[in-house]
Amino acid sequence: MVRMLTKVKTATLTGVEGRVVTVETDLRRGLPSLTIVGLADTTIRESCDRIRPAIMNSGEAFPDGRVTVNLVPAGRRKEGSHFDLPIAVGIMALAQSESGKGREGERGSGCGFCGEDPVRADTAFLGELSLDGTVNRVNGALPLAMGLRAAGVKRIVVPAANAREVSVLTDVDILPVDDLRQAADIAFYGADIAAGTDAMTKAAKTFGRTADVNLDFSQVIGQSTARRAVVIGAAGNHGLLMIGGPGCGKTMIARRIPTIMPGLTYGEKLEITGIYSVAGLLSEEFPVVEERPFRSPHHTISTAALIGGGARPRPGELSLAHRGVLFLDEMGEFDSRAIDAMRQPVEDGYVRINRSMEEVVFPSKVMLVAAANPCKCGNLWDENRVCTCTEGQLRSYRRKLTGPFADRIDMHVKMAPVTGLDVTGAGGGERTSSARMREDVERAAAIQRERYKDTVYDSNGDLDESGIAKFCVTGAGAAGLLAKACDSIGLTMRARGKLLKVSRTIADLDGSEDIKEEHVAEALMYRTVSAD
Repeated sequence: MVRMLTKVKTATLTGVEGRVVTVETDLRRGLPSLTIVGLADTTIRESCDRIRPAIMNSGEAFPDGRVTVNLVPAGRRKEGSHFDLPIAVGIMALAQSESGKGREGERGSGCGFCGEDPVRADTAFLGELSLDGTVNRVNGALPLAMGLRAAGVKRIVVPAANAREVSVLTDVDILPVDDLRQAADIAFYGADIAAGTDAMTKAAKTFGRTADVNLDFSQVIGQSTARRAVVIGAAGNHGLLMIGGPGCGKTMIARRIPTIMPGLTYGEKLEITGIYSVAGLLSEEFPVVEERPFRSPHHTISTAALIGGGARPRPGELSLAHRGVLFLDEMGEFDSRAIDAMRQPVEDGYVRINRSMEEVVFPSKVMLVAAANPCKCGNLWDENRVCTCTEGQLRSYRRKLTGPFADRIDMHVKMAPVTGLDVTGAGGGERTSSARMREDVERAAAIQRERYKDTVYDSNGDLDESGIAKFCVTGAGAAGLLAKACDSIGLTMRARGKLLKVSRTIADLDGSEDIKEEHVAEALMYRTVSAD
């Protein structure tokens, strides 16, 4: 019995989520042709012109007749050059079933010739083909593999250039291939997977990017209040706005924040690496993201580049900073529309992009850090310089620093210029290393992990209204101080909630189960700064 239909598993991307796709390949009598259906994009439709020469140049047979490829489910859009390899494998399986012979007259080890599917149901294929049969690197390999793993796939054939990236999945067999002949060996000729496993073991020895050892908080002179605010922010994942004149150390402090943040968990590494894989920012040299991201977009960035989007939605800077730091330097210079577009994603922890036929969600749990001058010229607070801004410029600038978006940033810190006494050490300022600051952060983070282990929250900064009511209970003294502050400085309900979350983190840093009056008092220091 000649089998005229084969099925091969692969996956497609929806945002940063991989979803299983079955490549059905059918052969019928008629003039030779290759047709692909199932809402395939242009890249997949063009694969018709790549796959035929790739198969023939690899010494494999191409079937005679009408070949139809259906991508199931047919009602969901698919895109990506990684469909080349599974389609080619399905076509080669048809050719073997048609002739009963494999490569150079060999009989394949699969059962395609007796009516059973020659390709194992627990094996999936990902890869782009060159005309000579070479299997090229693809973007999004890790989230694609994660989607296949969730669907029960046990073996995944991937391009050798993606092998180190995908091998972070330790509970599936990753089979790297360099060309179509090796893929055929695995699919039809019973190739031993040990060679692939050995390759993965060798590749895994050099995972990840090492941290920049040149960045350390011991290099920061003075600014003790800002350094304390950074510890609180890193410990509870709270946003931070630093306002100060040029050269006072705002950017220097921001770039060192990742050095004191807790280490990434295995799940967080998968999330971040998956996002960078989809964005095409991984390489063979650095296939896995091992450190928390730090993204610092220029203030001329477009809204789509900042939050994500495009005709084919791709993650923006907000998602590329997921589980790390998004630094908005010179926040007052950013376009107001781009800033306003960030309000909901920063609050929710994800970006939702709607298109006519689909909805794409990108994660965006970030520690938002912004820096700004007190005015456009930067001299407003400097006693030794004259501010040259007009009243209209001041009003426009202040709206960005005190408006709805700034209200969503948990802590505001005023930074003064570093004095000569600070530089010489005569001012009594203490320098603290990143390692020492990280100890405090990790201790507070451990308390939060234990507190929220059976909840939907990861940190104090993630708490919503119900979480604040449950976990941010204050004593009589703290409650009284909070009530007075709300009346005197006119805190919004959102600002009040953020004040309680920051107070909760300060209490965790002190090892206190209760939020005390002194914790609320310190948190209030970071809500009373304005650009006046």
